[in-house]
Amino acid sequence: MYRVLLVDDMEISRRQVRRLNLWNGETNFCIAAEAQNGQEALDLLRQEKFDLLITDIKMPKIDGIELMKETAENGLCPCVVLLSDYEDFEYARMGIQYGAFDYLSKPPEYNSMLGLLKRVEQYLDRKEQEERLVRSLSEKLEEKIGDTFPSAELEQLIEAMKTKQQDITADIDRLCKTVTALYGEDPVKTGAAFRRAMTELLSQLKAHYSWLVNFIDGNRYRNIDFLAPDGDREAGEIFADAVAELYGSIRSFEYGDSEDQLENRICRHVLENVDSEISIEGISKVLYMNRKYISEVFRQKTGELLIDYITRVKMARAARLLCQSSRKTYEIALQLGYRDTEYFSRLFKKHMGVTPSEYRNSSAES
Repeated sequence: MYRVLLVDDMEISRRQVRRLNLWNGETNFCIAAEAQNGQEALDLLRQEKFDLLITDIKMPKIDGIELMKETAENGLCPCVVLLSDYEDFEYARMGIQYGAFDYLSKPPEYNSMLGLLKRVEQYLDRKEQEERLVRSLSEKLEEKIGDTFPSAELEQLIEAMKTKQQDITADIDRLCKTVTALYGEDPVKTGAAFRRAMTELLSQLKAHYSWLVNFIDGNRYRNIDFLAPDGDREAGEIFADAVAELYGSIRSFEYGDSEDQLENRICRHVLENVDSEISIEGISKVLYMNRKYISEVFRQKTGELLIDYITRVKMARAARLLCQSSRKTYEIALQLGYRDTEYFSRLFKKHMGVTPSEYRNSSAES
């Protein structure tokens, strides 16, 4: 039986879907859980396994488009179907563009939903077969790599990134040279080794820097094709450039090398609470310190004014939200604690060089 997560902020809309005589043996699908908004849905998806996500598009906190992107990026559910009102057609089209399986108009009719579920079942069956094939190929690649994978060099690189060493170039070079020495001219083994290294590196960094998922596109790093290097660059060069870029992002957002350092505690608070209103006064209360004192220490330790740092982090998060969601500028501004949309847009242009809408359009084109 395939498990369905149904998401809609309107209980009556969820009831309309539940009432369709499709979930109690008529098909191979059952509604295993329901959520009232995107955030609640994400929490459920991270806790349980679902085969199909059926979600409304317009919802508070996290809308259906962003929920779908988060789901795809983190591999939380293999199939997403959007529900939309007639006037939401542009959003639905955007959803299909971003990878939704299909969309249905609200309220969905019996025959439409039945036909959809049949197509979803075929898709899931086919996807399972493909995944079994991929797992088989991956296992064969792992066998090719065997026990020779340079785990010690990878752990050394990850530890250097966690402790924020000033320069990790030597650690990257050591891993790349070891991979090359181990697998020589075999591009399959080499590519598999770098892919495994990148997957493990991302996993450990996301666990250590919990805020990182709000600022980077993990899929962009996970989907690097090390088996077919682009241009004249070798797999090792591509890996080195990707790791350096990722590390640059970490270093630009989080100051301090230890959680005991005040500047690091301030950064962690801002980064972990970016989706809410943040003020120096609020930080001082959380840390039980004088606001003037923390501002001065932060400036001395980092060379950046605390208020400027908060704004920079907010604008970086705004840029990520503009890329991964269909929410309007005023909705993103409110999420980040800005009640004045015009003021928010001016800040964004000052930091990014373009308006929020221009940034979104350029991201969609690239």
